[in-house]
Amino acid sequence: MLRRVLNWMGLKKGHAAEEPLLEADELARWYARLPLEQRRELSRELANRVRPEPPPGSLDALPAVATGRVVFEHDGPTGPIPLHHLKVELWDRDFGTPDDFLGEGFTDAEGRFAVRYDPASAGVGDLPDLELRLFEPQHTFAKNGRVVEHWRRIGTERGPDDFAGLEYDFGTLRLPYWEYDPTTPLARLLVTEEGTPPTAYAPGRALAMVKAVAPIELVKRQHLLQSRLGKSPSLEAIQGDYPESMTRRLERESPGSTRTDAFFGERLLNGMFSTLLDGDPELPGDASAFRLYFPWNAYEQDGSHCLPDVDIRLRLEDGRLLPTRIILGMREPGATAPGSPVTRRTFTPQDGAGWEAAKRMARVSATLDTELGNHLGQCHFNVEQYAIAAHRNLRLNPLRWLLLPHLREVVLINHSANGFLIGPTGYITRASALTPRAVETRLVHLLGSYDWKGFTPKTPVCEGHHYAHCAHLFWRLIGEHVDAFFAEHGAQLEAQWREVRRFSDDLVAHSAPAFICRYLRATVPGKPAPWFARSERMDLDAKAAEPPPRAVSPVTHTDTPQPGEMDALRQLCCYVIFFATFRHAWANNLQWEDAGEVLYSCLGLRWGKAGALSSEADLDVAPPPDDATEMLWISWMLSKTRYGFLLANEEEDVHPRFVELLRAHASDFAAHGLDIRTVSSRINI
Repeated sequence: MLRRVLNWMGLKKGHAAEEPLLEADELARWYARLPLEQRRELSRELANRVRPEPPPGSLDALPAVATGRVVFEHDGPTGPIPLHHLKVELWDRDFGTPDDFLGEGFTDAEGRFAVRYDPASAGVGDLPDLELRLFEPQHTFAKNGRVVEHWRRIGTERGPDDFAGLEYDFGTLRLPYWEYDPTTPLARLLVTEEGTPPTAYAPGRALAMVKAVAPIELVKRQHLLQSRLGKSPSLEAIQGDYPESMTRRLERESPGSTRTDAFFGERLLNGMFSTLLDGDPELPGDASAFRLYFPWNAYEQDGSHCLPDVDIRLRLEDGRLLPTRIILGMREPGATAPGSPVTRRTFTPQDGAGWEAAKRMARVSATLDTELGNHLGQCHFNVEQYAIAAHRNLRLNPLRWLLLPHLREVVLINHSANGFLIGPTGYITRASALTPRAVETRLVHLLGSYDWKGFTPKTPVCEGHHYAHCAHLFWRLIGEHVDAFFAEHGAQLEAQWREVRRFSDDLVAHSAPAFICRYLRATVPGKPAPWFARSERMDLDAKAAEPPPRAVSPVTHTDTPQPGEMDALRQLCCYVIFFATFRHAWANNLQWEDAGEVLYSCLGLRWGKAGALSSEADLDVAPPPDDATEMLWISWMLSKTRYGFLLANEEEDVHPRFVELLRAHASDFAAHGLDIRTVSSRINI
């Protein structure tokens, strides 16, 4: 109705008001039928249209002024933190009629504002009832790449009624805006129990969630109800009630194919497990020898699940990555303390059933490491720290147009993960050997090893390393997009460098301490280690200092860019976009393929009556029915809830140049098995 009123008045954007389309009494009736919030929106929409723009310098002559300062709710180490460059509007509150716009301005670098106004703007015989409204900028892109700005209200402060003076000081206003959670060692958003996050999902995302989950929600509920009634379904029945996963389909078509050594290696290259491969330290000169190591004994465990250290040695043969040796550091059943004594057991393909059990244990270990590392840590929580710092600081700097489309919903889905996946009742805690304290410690260690500085995707180890080929192509296209953006907006980026400085300061101050394990401290920094892959890792030599520096490196320390700092900012932007889009999509979208069969891969194997290294037929080792159905539900939900695609650009907030650049290379991605249309623009699942 609001839009119809505006159109009828001839005052909608792009329309000329040559003559009124409604009589005054008709317009009044339509206006009276609008809800209060829409009447306010209408008044704001019309404010700058029914009054001519004041001539330059005329605002200084207005007789009255409202002043104040806006700061964050929570202080920093040296006191209040200014909220810079917010839009501030001053209004006269009215009841039953439109509020009257009095004036506007912006907070300065220290959060201070001064809005000059004419009290007569409140209307004849009416003294203004002052109200301050605070706004943050939003944007969309037109098809030609032009930025379209609009404003979102984030706060309101009521002033006095019938104010007759000419100067009013609102004082220091504390705004609870993108605050850091002081209770966690990670850079997480503070959302109080009674509060809501300072952002929201796009409407279409909720529909996508319902569409993905509805078919399997009743399946899970039925299984859980059966368990409560003492009639738990079998794992085979549970598996059969869900859609057919990739491994189940392949097993139906070719029994045993997904348990082969070749399939094991292929999924480490191209599955959801895709991770960085080090060289084999025992064969440092052999470019075909690789190693994956998962040090789980460093963490507290629950004693009922078996989670040994896993050391996998692999070799590239005829273009295929094959496991050659698996070394398991096994605790005694029931051992819970970090660093418990272990017995190392080595398995090779000649060990028959033992080899198959060791591969399964390694596959489960890789799944847990992927969920905590590649997925939750490196994408979700890593990107969240950039999202908080960006929202707190980027408003006038055009960097906001480049980064915020890729940071817009990550804090929301991460907030859901606090109880859903991690914490005392989280699924990862319940389904794996790691205790809540161990999960938190592992995440702190992981976040302590992530840095934008020096990052490049890993080099493909063979032609069939499709993940790495796609990653390098995507990284190159991000670089072209970011370079074009910097060429277009470089002057304004430099002019608003103080926002970059504060963005960088927040990132560094709230990142985890740099973490380098004892093994790497003893063997890598300052010494040649050709087997250790450096491309995706932080600079270990720089981070090995004591006390440990912060994991995230600063972009700048000054309010004006110094030599090399614009290049550093480019690198940071590429890094953030890469993990918020391609890297997350790869790990997340393949969940159902690689974690859609309970007996193939899960988050934890139990100590069974015959030990943990038994066959798949030993269901004492497998997840219990409740965990099994929840695992399948989660894997399906994560893989199939898709909204916010880069190429669809539903919110039109991504620069169309990037969209077209990716679309132009769709066939190159398809050659390595990636449908570029399935890559999201941000992390929202």
